[in-house]
Amino acid sequence: MIYVITIMAALIALLFFEFLTCRRTISRFMKIKRRIARLTGVDEKAEIISVYDALRKLIRDKDTHIEMLTGKVEYMRNVLDNMNEAFLIVDENGKIEYINNAVKKIVDTSGIIGKKLTDVLNNFFIGDLYEELMETKAPQHSEITFFGTRREYFDCEMIPVSHAGVNHVIIILRDITKEKQLEAIRREFVSDVSHELRTPLTSIHGYAETLLDHDLNDKETVKHFLSIIEKESARMTRLINDLLDVEKLESGDAQFAVTDVELSEVGRYVLKIIGNLAKELGIKVMNDFEEGVFVEGDFDRLVQLTLNLVDNAVKYTAVKEHGPKEVWLRIYALANFAFIEVEDTGVGIPDEAQKRIFERFFRVDKARSRKMGGTGLGLAIVKFIADKLNATVELESEYGSGTTFRVKIPLKKVIK
Repeated sequence: MIYVITIMAALIALLFFEFLTCRRTISRFMKIKRRIARLTGVDEKAEIISVYDALRKLIRDKDTHIEMLTGKVEYMRNVLDNMNEAFLIVDENGKIEYINNAVKKIVDTSGIIGKKLTDVLNNFFIGDLYEELMETKAPQHSEITFFGTRREYFDCEMIPVSHAGVNHVIIILRDITKEKQLEAIRREFVSDVSHELRTPLTSIHGYAETLLDHDLNDKETVKHFLSIIEKESARMTRLINDLLDVEKLESGDAQFAVTDVELSEVGRYVLKIIGNLAKELGIKVMNDFEEGVFVEGDFDRLVQLTLNLVDNAVKYTAVKEHGPKEVWLRIYALANFAFIEVEDTGVGIPDEAQKRIFERFFRVDKARSRKMGGTGLGLAIVKFIADKLNATVELESEYGSGTTFRVKIPLKKVIK
């Protein structure tokens, strides 16, 4: 496409030149024919009209071709202007001759035509790449980084184009910032998973090795070691299950059996599951359910979402040294929305951590979270499930005083 537009522009210029030359030729030819007619006595008008008609037809044909080519060029220009990639044409002196609309996303384009490329795109690597192309006359390709209000990455291609002795350079800049960010997230994810698996595996391996070398008649020690191995293997199972859940939710492979779900049933089911843990940790779990609040959703996924929030609330309230240790689970409807609200009197979340709380493997206190058996994926799963249900998750927290998570779901109906 880049080569086509360049060639089209050159053809149009050539046709216009031929058109003007043709008009001048007509004028000269008519003068000559008049002189010949005077000398030979040939009917001047008849001969000239015949020649003029022939030349006028030629001009009309030229005009038709020019209009056709102009239409094609306008079409190609429209295509270029709607490209996501930034597209520039630069002459052999490094001055910009053409840009498309995508260039506006990178730099201020006011008065850009006619300026030097290196003055407009003030980037060392762009200049270096252009100089390399001018020296070698070969296409160049590289990744370019722009340092502005935020770091942006571009895949840059420079292509030399020569036509009718005129040299130009085509420059294409494709924004790969999101790809770079995703790549960094993937690397971090692999690193986090490796680290999370390495810790329980090391414990399992260490205690199993100790058992092999130990006197197995010491039942208390054997039981203690086996208990640690069981806990660490259970932790690995939870981590793997959560990872599979995250992958399914993120990829869209997770199946949601959408039905009308009464949220109070979800709440009661969660309280049954969390009851023993809360009792063991000395946490008072209270509830306030509005009956008959229905939403469109998947019962099991709503249980998973609510359980993750309540489980976190119970565990992070348990580690608080002083003050009341209470967790509230509330379900109610307001306006056109249903709400699942989990409030605790736990340690709270610092302001700087609240922005990252839904990231995979992010923990406010890593050592404490691992000690409680957390995988660091619970809130990420909550966010994914909420997104799938067209719901939002709101967070209010004061460090040292407690936290409230509020899930806002489109309301289906309320039955009193």
